[in-house]
Amino acid sequence: MIGEWRGVVRRRAASLLSPLAIVVRRRAASLLSPLAIPAFRRLWVADIVSLLGDWVGRIALTALIYEQTQSPAWAAAVTAVSLAGFVGIGQVLATLADRFGRITVMVVSDVLRAGLFAAMLISMPVVGLLVLAFLAGLATPPFEAARAAAMPDLVPANRYGSALALAGISVQSSLVLGTALGGLLLAVFDVRAVLLLNSISFLVSAVILFGLRDTAAARPAARRATVGGSLREGGSALFHDRMVRRALSIVCVAGAAGTVVEALIVPYALSNDLSPPLLGLIAALVPIGTLFGTALVATGARSDASLLRNAARCCVAAAGVAAPLFWLGAGGPLAFAAFLVTGGIFAVSIPSNQVIGLRLGRDHRASAMGIAVGLLMGSQALGAALGGLSASAVGEAETMTGALVVATVFGLWALVTTPTDAKHLFRRRPSAATPSRVIDLAALEDVAVVAPDAPALSSPR
Repeated sequence: MIGEWRGVVRRRAASLLSPLAIVVRRRAASLLSPLAIPAFRRLWVADIVSLLGDWVGRIALTALIYEQTQSPAWAAAVTAVSLAGFVGIGQVLATLADRFGRITVMVVSDVLRAGLFAAMLISMPVVGLLVLAFLAGLATPPFEAARAAAMPDLVPANRYGSALALAGISVQSSLVLGTALGGLLLAVFDVRAVLLLNSISFLVSAVILFGLRDTAAARPAARRATVGGSLREGGSALFHDRMVRRALSIVCVAGAAGTVVEALIVPYALSNDLSPPLLGLIAALVPIGTLFGTALVATGARSDASLLRNAARCCVAAAGVAAPLFWLGAGGPLAFAAFLVTGGIFAVSIPSNQVIGLRLGRDHRASAMGIAVGLLMGSQALGAALGGLSASAVGEAETMTGALVVATVFGLWALVTTPTDAKHLFRRRPSAATPSRVIDLAALEDVAVVAPDAPALSSPR
């Protein structure tokens, strides 16, 4: 009798799990399908090598400066100077990817960064190290803009959604693995030896990318505008199309709300007397949640309006579930689940960036990307600043709840007021046979932010 019941239970479980297994296999196959394209595979591998080396190098440089100064402020300056180039001058440098071949810009950027990190091996004052880190950071915006602009030249239109999702997952995974690898290497090797490894990683990336010199991505834009002209065209492309503005607004609002939560992780842990291991667990939960969200978010919609609704649903689902968990579980185990769910809010960038990419022209794609990244970073910085002020007044859990409530309300509004091509005819959606209009804004956002990946947005490379 017991054996019969066991058989029934096994058959019932198999019947329930079989459809789920099929869905999982199909989703995994879709995500991995861009790797069948040799050119994309080369670009993807180069990006992973670069990201891993960069996280390792940043940790090593921070450790080196802290050893010399014993000052947390000087150590934190490494992140500040590395990210400084993304705002202001970063938008100017990003135009280089429109004026010259994407592959050329990426290879030159990698070689420059390899040389600058190699120069850090020379004994010098802390200020000198920070100057070199700042200069290396200036090479990152043109590299990332060129990489984002190159992807649509290498990936067919029917696979670009999966390519964006795979790139987003790779960035998050590289963040987690890079920080862990950096700590492991520092425990085994000298700090300067780890910096040398970072320099070598840039050279490896450059060699891999050099193999793309004969692809469509190596060709410069058909028309070379001045720096000012490129910025004007990029700004016009972003702000004169209401569907593009809506996509960008969803990413900015969701990113700002998520950054509020990330920025308050340490104060939250300290105010609730959590041990260091638990603090590390909380810090890892957000990027892990982003990984799950990126893998699950729908990217196969056939219209821009559907993609915008998918992004809005993702925002509502993540923020709407996490907000009550923070409110009800402040200081308790429910808050841990809330941090995990909150990470999913960053997955809105995948469908939103598909919309942006489908409606941007090739000649000003990188310039528009540079402007968009500046807006994303600015919104996240503003969210972190306002979140800190609010937490000082009302508490961490209450502030995180409030930020997620705002994101939920905005997501609901975006869901019911989605613009359509019938209402906004600034630019019609190109046919599926035009892959040159795809853009990888998601990866740039992740690479440029420190908090979301332990952030970024993003140890930028």
